[in-house]
Amino acid sequence: MNQGTSFTERAKQFWRWFSANEEKLSDIVQNRNHSDNGEAAVAFISEGVSLLAEELHFNIGGDHEFTFSVDGKYALFFLLPYVTANLPEQYRDKWNFFPCMQGTGGHNFGFRMYGTNVNTDHVMVSAAPDEESKTADLRFYIKEWESLEEKDSYNAFYTLLDLSIGEALAHVCLNNVEKAEILEEGMFPLTELEQWMIDNLCEDGKIPDPAERYFGYEKTPPDEEAAGDDLPRQDIFVGIAKYTPLLSCYDDGEDDCYQKFTDFGAKPVFLYYFYDNEADRNDILNERNDLMDKLEEEVLGKLGSGRETGLLLGGAMGENCAYIDLLLYDEEAFMEKAKTFLSSSPYMIFGKEFYRDGREFLLTDHAVSGFTERLQQLHEVDAHGEIIKIIEALPDDKRDFDLTNLYARALNNTGQEEKTLEVLESVREKGENDALWNWRYGYALYYTGRKAESIPCLEKAIALGDDHPETAELLEMARAYQAKIELEAKRRAAKIPRDPNKVPFEDFDFTNFWDNSDYALEEYVGTPPANEQF
Repeated sequence: MNQGTSFTERAKQFWRWFSANEEKLSDIVQNRNHSDNGEAAVAFISEGVSLLAEELHFNIGGDHEFTFSVDGKYALFFLLPYVTANLPEQYRDKWNFFPCMQGTGGHNFGFRMYGTNVNTDHVMVSAAPDEESKTADLRFYIKEWESLEEKDSYNAFYTLLDLSIGEALAHVCLNNVEKAEILEEGMFPLTELEQWMIDNLCEDGKIPDPAERYFGYEKTPPDEEAAGDDLPRQDIFVGIAKYTPLLSCYDDGEDDCYQKFTDFGAKPVFLYYFYDNEADRNDILNERNDLMDKLEEEVLGKLGSGRETGLLLGGAMGENCAYIDLLLYDEEAFMEKAKTFLSSSPYMIFGKEFYRDGREFLLTDHAVSGFTERLQQLHEVDAHGEIIKIIEALPDDKRDFDLTNLYARALNNTGQEEKTLEVLESVREKGENDALWNWRYGYALYYTGRKAESIPCLEKAIALGDDHPETAELLEMARAYQAKIELEAKRRAAKIPRDPNKVPFEDFDFTNFWDNSDYALEEYVGTPPANEQF
């Protein structure tokens, strides 16, 4: 599978394969009990399913039923419904595709695992509902499993649950599960559990869709000093999320959850923008909620339609930013629609891949209100790395002279002086008569060791109106260094003898000494010639 293929394109490839092989697949279903080549059939279907992703489990049988299995990979609840929704129209009266294992509707069946057979009507359970969360704690007792090790009992029971009540109901409505040592009062057969859960935990008797369920969460943002350069999401204090493991992985600096989606060609991202801290928080929240709704309606597409470019995963509010979490099925299609949709936004809206070191990008034009103010905010909290990523996300034709200066400042502040010089050279024609440009160019020259070359730039910056004490101080340091070099040249030319107990000039490294030492030069290299001043 091509790792660069989007989830949308993978789904199309799967259905093209299915359409090309529908007759053969139908024959497999109709003759499954008579086939002497079951392994070959499984291998054939696995080849087609691998167009979506490797190691994706499935069942085929019944009356032309094709069922994918989540098999504990809960990220698939957000992916497989899109696949099944795209079943070609000409096969809808013949085939039934399911995105996860369905319940049996109370049907009794035999189950074998760890060398032990059991019928589901012999599996006894009791359930304690939680009205607030619409979940239940479960206890189970299976006489036939009394000799199994505890971990094997739990493993077998969870597998049996998925087969009996279905993966969606088990995922959404079950809380704690415990094994009972004896048959307890109030226990009933597992065959009755699915209906009990629907009656007691599901509104309107409808099994909840895991991809539509939100969880609320709260956080305590770190103080400004601890936040450092990792600003995105660190300021969050409250939010909602459909897939909470993604949040935990991001906070822990891991990308495992991100990779679970990218293995299918999908991509979790989040959008964020800085809001006015003086505005009412409720107004800001309502504004963000409205933006989420419109993104879903006009950009992402209706959930379950099979035409989505992605879906909402949640949203959050930070002390400085508002956040919208997304799962993209087709990043290119989303970006094209989103940039058009957001072009009228009053905010500068950024996106970031949903892991700490993920790529950042800009969805709105940099001319929106607050762009330079946001860069200044980042500068004030020493988030220079963020500034660099933001400006580098801009197309080249959007980097004007002022943004280039801001880019150079951030590069200087991250010790990238050589790159700073390269960036400033790109606007030399306009910069040579600009005080700020000359200051930054001189600063970069000085800290790349080209101190003498920095003098004309710093002098010109001051002549053009730069009255910052730092500029004058750096110029004085550069001139002092140059004076010392000139003095040494005169000393050598005059062949003035040195004290043999002191370090010879040619062996002395002046590079850092002049910037950091308060000692007189003669303490190290002898007394300078008369009438020479340092």
